Parts: sequence; C-alpha cells; structure tokens
Amino acid sequence: MTSLRSDSNFLILNSSGEVITWNFYKPLQEFGSNLEKEIHPSQWNWAISDSWASVWKKVKSPRKKTSFLKVGYITQKKEPLDLEVKIVSLENDHILLLFFTNFESYFSETPSIFLQDSELRSTIFQKSANAILLLDPDKDLILEINQTASRYFEIQNQSEILNLPFSNLLAQDFTHFEYTSRKKKILSGETPSWDLEFKTFRGKKFWGNTSCRMISTHLNKIILVQIKDITEKVNTRKSLLEQAGTIAEHEANLNAIIENSEAMIWSIDKNYKLLIFNSQFQNVMQDFYHSEISTGFNLFQKELPPEIAKYWKEFYDRALSGEKVSVARKRPNQDGTFIFSELSFQPIRNTEYEITGVSAISVDITDKKLAEEKFRLLFERSSEPHVLYDDFGIFECNPATLKMLRCSDKKLVLGKHPIHFSVETEKEKTNELESIALEKGSYTFEWVYKRFNDEEFSVEVTLIPIIIHQKRVFLSVWHEITERKVYEDSLKRAKEIAEAASKAKTDFLAMMSHEIRTPLNGVIGTVSLLEGTFLNTEQKEYLDIIKSSGQNLLILLNDILDLSRIESGQLKLEIQPVSPEKLTNEVVNLFRPMAEEKGLVVESEVSFNVPNWIISDPYRLRQVLTNLIGNSIKFTEKGKIHLSVEAEKFPNDKLRLIFHVKDTGIGIAEEKLELLFRAFSQVDSSTTRKYGGSGLGLTISKKLAELMKGEITVKSQVNLGSEFSLSILTEKLEYEIPAGVQELHSKNLATSAVISIQEFQFKEQIKKFCERNGFLVKMARTAKETIRIISEEERIGVFLTDLNFPDMNLSEMLNELKKQNPSLKLTVILFMEKELKDSYYLVTNGLFNRPGFQIFMMFKPILLEELSKNFEKAFPIKVLKKQNENKKLLSEKIPLQILLVEDNVINQKIALRLLTKLGYNADSALNGLEGIEKLKTKNYDLIFMDIQMPEIDGYETTFQIRKDFGKSKPVIVAMTANAMEGDREKCLEAGMNAYISKPIQIQDIESTIVLLFQS
Repeated sequence: MTSLRSDSNFLILNSSGEVITWNFYKPLQEFGSNLEKEIHPSQWNWAISDSWASVWKKVKSPRKKTSFLKVGYITQKKEPLDLEVKIVSLENDHILLLFFTNFESYFSETPSIFLQDSELRSTIFQKSANAILLLDPDKDLILEINQTASRYFEIQNQSEILNLPFSNLLAQDFTHFEYTSRKKKILSGETPSWDLEFKTFRGKKFWGNTSCRMISTHLNKIILVQIKDITEKVNTRKSLLEQAGTIAEHEANLNAIIENSEAMIWSIDKNYKLLIFNSQFQNVMQDFYHSEISTGFNLFQKELPPEIAKYWKEFYDRALSGEKVSVARKRPNQDGTFIFSELSFQPIRNTEYEITGVSAISVDITDKKLAEEKFRLLFERSSEPHVLYDDFGIFECNPATLKMLRCSDKKLVLGKHPIHFSVETEKEKTNELESIALEKGSYTFEWVYKRFNDEEFSVEVTLIPIIIHQKRVFLSVWHEITERKVYEDSLKRAKEIAEAASKAKTDFLAMMSHEIRTPLNGVIGTVSLLEGTFLNTEQKEYLDIIKSSGQNLLILLNDILDLSRIESGQLKLEIQPVSPEKLTNEVVNLFRPMAEEKGLVVESEVSFNVPNWIISDPYRLRQVLTNLIGNSIKFTEKGKIHLSVEAEKFPNDKLRLIFHVKDTGIGIAEEKLELLFRAFSQVDSSTTRKYGGSGLGLTISKKLAELMKGEITVKSQVNLGSEFSLSILTEKLEYEIPAGVQELHSKNLATSAVISIQEFQFKEQIKKFCERNGFLVKMARTAKETIRIISEEERIGVFLTDLNFPDMNLSEMLNELKKQNPSLKLTVILFMEKELKDSYYLVTNGLFNRPGFQIFMMFKPILLEELSKNFEKAFPIKVLKKQNENKKLLSEKIPLQILLVEDNVINQKIALRLLTKLGYNADSALNGLEGIEKLKTKNYDLIFMDIQMPEIDGYETTFQIRKDFGKSKPVIVAMTANAMEGDREKCLEAGMNAYISKPIQIQDIESTIVLLFQS
C-alpha cells in the first residue's frame, strides 16, 4: 500500500514511507510534482469518471468525508492491474490518499502517520468498509471493533461482543490443531488470509475473507483482524460450480446420446474442420477418405473429385449462410443394394447469434423406404379399396377404390372427404368415429356409401390413424358387405317369422291349456267329491276309470307344456335343498302299491357316500325318477325294480349324483335304443297299443337331465331287462336336523343310539340314518361292550343289532342289562334274515320278551322308510299327538273367512265342496267386481282368485283390492287354468301370495293354507 498527502492543489507535501517504485506504465517516483499531472484520468483506465477535482469536492462535502475509486492500470509488462484508491479528508484542507491492490493490505505496511495521528487512526478505523476487530494475542479476546463489524455481526451495543473469544463468531468449529497452527502463523509475523463462515448475534450466517496481522505499538501488541463480506461471491461461486456440474452432466449425457445414436452426427467450424462427431460418422468417413480422422480434420483438405466436393460444399455453405438444409440421398451398398438416408444441415450460432459452424445428421431410412415401397405396392395392388385422407380431404386412393365407386378418373375423388360419398352426412358422427380410432389405434364399423351412379352399397370400414411425413392422416379400408347385409336381412325376416310362429304356438298352447284344464277341473274335482260318498263296487269301478282317464289326460297336457317350455328355453329350475334318501323313499313308496298289484318288488338302496342334503330342483328330479320307475313297472311282468343312488366327487367341490333304475322287464334291442328319446315315438308300434303312452316321458326326462348338467344313459338286453342311469351335477349341503326331529328328541330322553352290526356297508347305512335323525351314535363290536355303553350312558334310547355277537347271544345280553339296571327301558330293533321270519313270534313273544324292552324285528333287505316307521312307534308321545291332530279338520286348526272368485259355475261348485270337506263355509263371487263388493261388507282372511273372468280379470281385481283394502291385507291365492311358463310369476308380481293351477286337488288347497297360515 502507498499513502500520500496532498493539498487542494494536488501538490505532494510528504510521503508516508520510502519511495516505492511501482511497475506502472508511469511510476510514482517524483514527489513534489503536480499530482494531477502525474496521475490523471487521461493516462489511466479509470473505473469511474470522476477527476481529482471532482473527488476533492466530494471529500470536502460535509456529508462525504471518505470516497473510494477503483482504477485500472496497465503495467510496464502490458498487464492489467486493478487498484483501489481511498481518499480521506483531513484537517487543514489535507487529504489522505491510500493506494492498494486489495483491502487486506490496508495495514500490511503500517504508516507512522497512522500510529502517531489518533484522529487519522480513528477515522481510518471507523470509516473502513471492512469489519475490523482488535484481539488480545494471548487470550484471543475481542478488545475493540469498528462500526462495520457492528453492522456485520448485527449488534446494537459493542458491550455484547467485547471480551468474547473470537472463535465464538465462527459458524463452523475448528479443531484445536487447526486453530493453533493458524495462530502460530499470525504470531510469527505472517499475514494469512482465509475464507471463513461467521454467524451474527441474530442467527444469520455470512462468509468473510479474513486477514490477520500482528501489530506492535509503543504500548502493547494486538492482532488486527479484517473481514470483507464475500457472501455474494461465495454463493456465486457455488452457483457457478453447480451450473458447471450440471453443464458437465448435460454434456456427458449429450455425448452419450450422440455416441449411442444409430445416425451419423457431426459438426464443423467455418473452415470445414471437424468439431465433434460420433463413431458412426468416423467409421464411414475413414472408409471414404482412406485415412484416420480426428477433431480438426478438414473435410476438404484432401483431393476430392470436383463433382463430389461441389456437391457436399454446397450444403455446408448454404447452412453457413443461415439456411436449414434437408436432403434425401441414395448410395450403393457393397452387396449391390442401395442405402437410403436423410441428411439435415443446421447453422450453429453463438450467444451473439453469429454463425460459427454447421451441425449435421444423417439418418439411415432404408428400412423405412422399403416399408413405404411395400405399403405402396399393397396399396396399389390390393383388391380392397384403400383411401388416405386428412383434414383437407382424400389425397390418395388405389384403383380398387375407383372400381368400387364406379369412377374412371381419380381427380374426381381426390380432394373430397369420404363423407362426400356417404349416405349419412353427419359430420359429428364422422368426428366421433375418428376419435374412437385415435383412442383404440383402429376402429371397424359399418357404413353406407353411394357410387357415382347413385347406387348405394354397404361396407365394413376399418379406420386406422397413421403418420406420413410427420403428419397424422387416416387410412380407410373398405370391405363391401352388400350381399352379406342382404343375407342378414333375410335371416332377420326369417327370425321374425319364426318368432311369430313360436308366439302363435305359445298362444295356442296357453289357450289349449286353459280351455282343457277348465272342464278337466270339473271332471277331476267331481271325482274327488264322489270318492267321499258311499258307492257300490260297480260305481267305484266306473269312478276309478274316470279318475284314471282324467289323470292320464292331465299328464299328457303337462308333458306337452313341459316339452314346449324346454324347447323355447323358458323352463327354469327351482334350486333348493334336497334329501336324496328321502326323495328316493318317496318315489319308491309312490309306486309300491302299483308294483305289488303286478306281483313286483320295488327296492331302494342309498350308498353310504351319498350326502344327507344336496342342492337341486326336487320337483324336476322327482319327475324324471317317476318317469323312469313308472316305465320299468309298465314294461316288467315279473321280477323286481331296483333304485340305487351313489355319489362321485367332481372338481371344484362339485358332486355327481347317479340314480340307477334297473328292472327285469322286456328289454330293448340295441338298434332301437336311439328311438327312445325321440318325441312322440316308441321303439315298437306294438308297445303303444299294448302299454299306451304318448312317447314324451323319456324325451322330457332327457332334456331335464341336461338342464341339471347331467344325462340319461341306458343299457338293455331283450327279455333280460334294462338299466337307466340318471346323473346330475350338484353340491353337497350341510343341513341342520329338521325342527320336528329335534322336538321328537327333546320330549323323549332317547338322544343316543347304540349300533352293533358286523356288516360294514349295512352298519354305515344305519349309522347315517340315526345321525340324520338327530341321534348321537355309539358303535359296539361285542355284547360286553354294548352292556358297558348302555350302563354308563343314561340317554340311550335305541339299540340296533343284527344278533351277530361273538361273545354271547341276545338273551344273555338282555338278562345282564336287566340285572345291572332293573328299571332300564330300551327300544331294541333287530335286523334278521328273511328266512328267520317264522321265528318272529317266538322271538318277540317268548324268549326275548322282557319287561321294559320294546322289541321291533325287521327283515333284510332293510327299507329305510320302514325303519322310520319303527322309530315313530318307538316314540308314542309324538305319534299320539300327531294322530290326535290328524283327527281335527283343517278349519278347526286354522279358522279362516274365505272368498272364492270364480266365473265358471261348475268349477265354483267343486271348489266350494272341496273347501267344505276341509271344514270351511266359503263365500263366492262370479267376477272381480262382485268380489270387490263382497269385500266392502265383510273382511276375508283368504281369497281364491280366478284369472280369466268377465268385467275385470284377476290381475286388475287384485290391484284394486290391494289399493282399496290395504288395511285388511287379505291373502290372495291364484286358482287358474293358466299354467304356462311365467304365469306363476305374473300372478305374484300382480300382488298375489300364492298360485294353484287347475285342475284343483283337495291336497293342493290344504297344503297352500297350511303353508300360508300355519305360522
């Protein structure tokens, strides 16, 4: 640093030290000269335009005691040097000039005038733009700070900072070693400088360039610390470093992209020298130039054929003039084929928008060219019309399009939108179809166009959005379907005719059903009433004939309706829980009287693997089994009919249930088996005459089996018999014990059963039966084990055995039981071979007749329904109660006020008589209006409602009742001859509670009343 004193005339009065020769263009050597002459703005590259005179005026201003100048000098070595000048106004119109290359050198040479002049020292200390701190060199405590330091560290009173360690001001911690090593440098006389981060007393942080120097005065030594705020500089440096890192990363990414690109990429400067290029370009150019190429390689430095040099130089020069150039090029390959490429040349500009070079890229489009050529060939040669169009209309079409449109000149088509040739001219619809094609990638729809001869034709249009020359267009492919549409229209008309015929058939069947059922109801109803009167033998025989004929007519009618429903797909299964064993027993019991009349035996057998409950349609399942067993009895003259059930596991927790109906009948020839399941057919016309039948039973059964996801198969031999097998697909159902059985055991203490049977399959069958009826089963192998179980268990109610004890006979066992418990009461069921039937009375009335023992004997094969009857006999409380209940009329158990609405006088009379048999004295009405009038005078609990009636029908009558008599809420049951599919549902939807189809049986009425009112 150099300091000078000058007066207002800029004459040098003295200097603050030895003469220092600066490496300036004009060195400061002569003191006493005119300062303005030696150092003048015209000779120096000033950073500001103030002259010395203007600086003096600023210094003398009361508000401006200190001024700063930044000036630039040119040294003798022609190198630039920045210098800072600080001008401080002193007394006696003197100024202090301080010259320094950096502010940290303020006190590098301590001028004596600074030490001697307290005012000068105070002025420089306080007016400094940098923070100055004076430290105790021994303890590093802060002794004094200037105003700038107060501002830097955000303190309002200097007492806040004085006598604090300097290290408290640092934002970052130094290790002891770092701090000690830095302090040693200061104490040794060095003037080190560091960039440190400080923290203010308000918590802010800033960066400062910190220089330290040891200063010795006549009194003591101090460390002078100067801090220059460089926060902005540090932040700028960080930002630049981050930007540099980002730029480096972007450059690396760009280089990677360029290098990994399949295209050739390169750039040149204005002198055609390579700047950057990738390996693809390098490989091709080295083959072209037959030499290595690198950065700086001049593309035209070698001798090139004039036409080649001119060809390529033209593209570079056009780009260097500011033009963007694109060109397609074809060059031969070594194998004789051609390589197609697209080249692009772009000018490179600097920040001043000056062109400094050219960037170029060459893309191999050979595959694209070949694909375009293939597309063009397919487009032109396709037999299907292909149309290309954009927002401005059709710009290309193939010859097939002109042929379909009956047009000879393509110009008549180009420029027009496809909608121009459409019958439907809704622009919005076209836009919608194009939007769907854009969304899905393609879209196919039907459209109607018009040829140039005004003939309309139907097409199937496939609309595909594609890109051609970076522009989205649509490819529309037409496939004419005029003939197909004509065929579809004919099929549609045929379908409508068939549906009309089917509806006519359904209407006829519905009418026939209603018209036949109405008089049939009178016939069967009258028979039912006559059966309750006193008839002689001849009259009873005639009545049986009428009853049988009526039933056969009803069966035929139902078969015809069932077949019609199945064929039309209207028959639906009603899925609900079914007990296979119970269903089997019911069917067998139904046919046992008929079989016994012919001297036949009907047996049933349920395999132990058949579940207690399944899911199926019990009505349709019973219908098929009834038909199969009925046929077996019809065509069997001697022997037996055996019904067995078994189960097979099926995937997905399904179960295949198989019913076998085996007979010893006349059998069927193998060649006639295929006729079995044809409607209205018999395997032999003679069987029709001999056995009768419509020939619909097996046809319906087969179709019902298929509805239940099964089938019916048959095996037969003439004169040996037949075996029909029905299989259905179902699911096992875990079902609770019926409430009636639970009540049976709750009123009797017999809740456990002991079984001692040696034959495994028979034992499992009996065990299953007992468990199904709510008994806790205990198994015993010997008589002693049986005695132990019965003695220990108080709730044993029944003992079932086949007498095959290995250790003692039944008599001995019963004696032992009675001996151990004289008051024991036990039901014993004995299963015996049929040959021992003669010893029945001997066993039950003699040897085994013990007080307290109730013994039942059953002969093999065991029928489970007979076993059920023995169980009922074993519990007289329940049976007695049931018998007493049966003696009561239904009207006594369920008293009701009943109204019958029926327009047919005969049917009305029969229905009223049937109700009388149940104990009801019902009222009647001949039509709906009359029924409504009756309701106004009397409240009815139950209304039987006919459907087809004069005045208003049953549906409208029900609606009016529900509307006007909602408070009384009478139960309404349809009693109608409408028995077609959907009639039941229609009645329930109209507001009725139940449905009975004619002809009406007394059992139908009774079961319906019990179902609706028993709760």
